[in-house]
Amino acid sequence: MATNPVSGQFDYSSLNARTTTTKTQTEEQQDRFMKLLVKQLQSQDPMNPMDNAQTTSQIAQINTVSGIEKLNASMAQMTSLYAGTQVMQAANLIGKEVLCPGNGFRFDGSKAADLRFNIPDGASNAMATIYDDKGAEVAKVPVTTAKSGLVQLAWDGKKADGTVVPAGNYKVTATAQKDGKEIALSTVTWQVAKSVEFGSDGVGVYLANGEKTNFGGIIQIQQSNG
Repeated sequence: MATNPVSGQFDYSSLNARTTTTKTQTEEQQDRFMKLLVKQLQSQDPMNPMDNAQTTSQIAQINTVSGIEKLNASMAQMTSLYAGTQVMQAANLIGKEVLCPGNGFRFDGSKAADLRFNIPDGASNAMATIYDDKGAEVAKVPVTTAKSGLVQLAWDGKKADGTVVPAGNYKVTATAQKDGKEIALSTVTWQVAKSVEFGSDGVGVYLANGEKTNFGGIIQIQQSNG
């Protein structure tokens, strides 16, 4: 199947291409079986003929294999069509902001950054830590919520001293306390989709910060302000 990372297009012509082969492996097996069956019928002892039930069973097995082969071919074509549809859908994400698992985000210098965290049941005292693009810690922000699940935090870009950080790329990590231990929380952030790619593991979306996310893992989509 012909696909390219998003600058290209999915080649739908490959779905309708006809392959010219002589005989499939199953057809060859059928031919050999029928020739052998005819010889057996010709040389059988009239007083001790072949078992009809056994012959019928052998023919049924050959037909079953043939049917499975045709079913597999149909399923492969359907899978290719579905994959191509996913690529085209993912291509529509380019230039838009997607909410997906990851820790990278962009702060524009004024609008609060929408950060989200998955908090498990029984966890408390969640804390988010913000880092700049050089890895230096710039802020610690408590996540004040009693809820579990996907929880939202709007970070205003302020450091501990109240000054606002400049516009740029940042990263966030988060922790919480559960059963007397500190646990890491999974993070979900907004990023601009830059390109898509179809690979053996499905459709991947490359983000503005260089990270890659799975198309199926995208939670929400919105127009980019940048």
